[in-house]
Amino acid sequence: MSSSFLAACKKRAADAGDAGGGKRAADGLTGAMAGLSLAGGAGLLDEPAFWSKEGGAPLLRRNGGFLTAGSGVAAELRARISKWPALCGADASAAESGEGCEDEAALRIFLRDAERTFMDEGHRTRMIALLKRVWPENRDYHQGLGYVCSLLMLLFDADTTARILLRLTREERYTPGYWRAAPEPYVRDAMVYARLVAERYPAVDALLTSACVVPEAYASKWFIGLCVHVLPYAALFDFVEAFLAEGHIFLFKFALALVGATSEKLLACKPTDVNLIFEILRLDIVQYPDDFEGGKFFTKIVADAKTVALDPAHLAKLRAEEGEKLEEKMRKTREREAAMAAESDDEIVFSDEEDD
Repeated sequence: MSSSFLAACKKRAADAGDAGGGKRAADGLTGAMAGLSLAGGAGLLDEPAFWSKEGGAPLLRRNGGFLTAGSGVAAELRARISKWPALCGADASAAESGEGCEDEAALRIFLRDAERTFMDEGHRTRMIALLKRVWPENRDYHQGLGYVCSLLMLLFDADTTARILLRLTREERYTPGYWRAAPEPYVRDAMVYARLVAERYPAVDALLTSACVVPEAYASKWFIGLCVHVLPYAALFDFVEAFLAEGHIFLFKFALALVGATSEKLLACKPTDVNLIFEILRLDIVQYPDDFEGGKFFTKIVADAKTVALDPAHLAKLRAEEGEKLEEKMRKTREREAAMAAESDDEIVFSDEEDD
């Protein structure tokens, strides 16, 4: 697909004065990808020209030297990641293509996220094709899906990547519902995480409450995006591997380990240091560069997370309780919105129209 073609699609989709621009952009992307083979082949890292094309790609911002230019994926790493599909059951599931995506708004977002991820047009096109393939599961999209998809693309062929993504979004042990634009399951789990912090780190909880820092505002980087762009790759691969093995329970264990590792720095903050608190909790590169403590800081968080004691029954209880709270909150919100809509629909009678 030529750069001029993609640029033209993007221009037409963004042209506010052309009501049909979005549809033509969607048609252009659909047609261009119709002949794209999704099956076969290894991951992008096995392409001979990968590093010349993607050496400065945003996706590799926190690579930290973990992946290196050479002849594809190193044997030791290949042996390790070859087990990932089996960890989540994706090795036994059939590759599925779904019904695709013709939603104009979604296609425009796919294009923008692909441009923010890869530098090469062909790689962007492959990413868009995969997002189209998974989109029918939710008929919606969250950027976190793009993060995880792009990471898996480095390692696996398209069919394997699709199988893993479908398992993560379907299986209860993972994170179904997280990859929607308004992910209620994630909001519930962010509330559960806050309960766990209150139980185990009351001083940190008090600080976050005083600062009005709500968990859903920052925990999405861990829960929805699976720490892509958060952890340097050496720790990220450990994190993803543990998540595939343990499921969503590992996300809570990791979150608690992270709070434990950053609690001293957090408690040195004042409630007014909101931006600094966010930087710490998100492991922002400004606060925690890849070589922080020789890089061992990040791998230690993941290692510590594996040892966090967390009773699955207690977690399930908290999820049920917070789910009920969220549903009640949403019910009240819907009622308020309906009442406001009803008020705005009432006919306005001016004084000169009133009956004598």
